[in-house]
Amino acid sequence: MYSLMDYMPSVFRALGLTIWLSWLSLIIGAFGGLLLALMRTSNVRVLRLIALLYTEFFRSVPILIVLFFFFYGAPLAFDINLSAFAAATAALSAHASALMSEVIRAGIESVGRGQWEAAHSSGLTNAQVMRHVVGPQAMQVILPPSVNIYIMILKESSIASIIGYVELTATGLLIREAHGGGFAILGIVALLYFIVCYAISLAGGLLERRMKVSGTGLQMDGLT
Repeated sequence: MYSLMDYMPSVFRALGLTIWLSWLSLIIGAFGGLLLALMRTSNVRVLRLIALLYTEFFRSVPILIVLFFFFYGAPLAFDINLSAFAAATAALSAHASALMSEVIRAGIESVGRGQWEAAHSSGLTNAQVMRHVVGPQAMQVILPPSVNIYIMILKESSIASIIGYVELTATGLLIREAHGGGFAILGIVALLYFIVCYAISLAGGLLERRMKVSGTGLQMDGLT
């Protein structure tokens, strides 16, 4: 009979799949969230309404229902077949984009209107204002909750096991069955989740401190 150590290569491969799934979903969600945030801050009422409805819908509906819709409902509604990975990515991205839109909107709105007006009066376009003036300051507001959202998405990725995607949680459950029960492997899985999430939290905190120092330096340069 195999020992738990014999299964460790499979566990670490599954951990890599979990990180890839959650990271890809966060990247897609960040772009979607940026688009939604720009729509929410638009002067066009229809765009604001569409973004609001999307955001509130995917923030309110349980992620499991969203996952089932993409995996079981989308093939029936749109005559397309999504793999378990694609369905899980779509569901997690939809949830992440709704969460990120509020975070990004809060970051954009944290920059005072006076800075927008001053930047526009200096001849900068909207894109230049966003890139050189608003973006760097908004990132200091956006980063901390974004780290928490990534940790949330990483943990939510475990529901992909329900539709047959063999990520870390599914691998742990399969090994548990093959090994004759027991909870040792689930303890290992839980420990790996903790290590990864804690590492992400530490990295996010370090990056946040560096951004604050950089932002302080830029402010001091502007005063001198």
